[in-house]
Amino acid sequence: MNFNNTLHKLGFTPIEATVFITLCKHGALSGYEVAKLTGVSRSNIYAALYSLQEKGKCQVSEGETTKYIALPKEELLLSTKREMTQTLSEIEQLYPTPLETSEPYVTIRGYDNVLNKIKNSILLCKSHLYLLCSSSCLDLLKDELLSICPDRRITIICKTNLVLDEKITIHNRQKDPQGLHLIIDTQSVITGDLESDHAQCLFSRNESLVRLMRESFVTELDMIALKKH
Repeated sequence: MNFNNTLHKLGFTPIEATVFITLCKHGALSGYEVAKLTGVSRSNIYAALYSLQEKGKCQVSEGETTKYIALPKEELLLSTKREMTQTLSEIEQLYPTPLETSEPYVTIRGYDNVLNKIKNSILLCKSHLYLLCSSSCLDLLKDELLSICPDRRITIICKTNLVLDEKITIHNRQKDPQGLHLIIDTQSVITGDLESDHAQCLFSRNESLVRLMRESFVTELDMIALKKH
């Protein structure tokens, strides 16, 4: 990851990001100087500078020569937090009421997308959660699990000696399982793989699949209990 990509996420165009980073590195510059440093045509540079001013990401120093100054880091952080808070508020208020979907299975692909789906599902859990996963996967999810454990029942099956919280029950198995399997509130399930090269998971509210996975968890817990005796 680099700062260019971060600026793109904030709505900067590729040229705006290049211009902004150039101003960050070199301080106050004229449009001509920015064009010379970046190798981008002056017409495109001035268009980007004008846009950055409109977005409040660039300031102008009026003097003998007009120069442009990038918004300082501290102000960029504050402005971005303010804008994101406003955006989140608008999503909360304006998100359209969805129609009930009849799709029993939804496939999510891509490492970041799969990890976000799993984390979101954990945070949206209302009462109880069952998780079967590898030790490395559990490490990725521990912050979300710890955040909900005070008032949710969490049962984990995993090859680990890690103690997350006294309210989280962890059952040790002899080896890490293949993939990840999650049951949320006995209403939905996630099953899939978090391998970075081909991460993919299936999300479903299908009652038969939820019941099947729950029975599989119970069987796994029974086998662990038997091996202890």
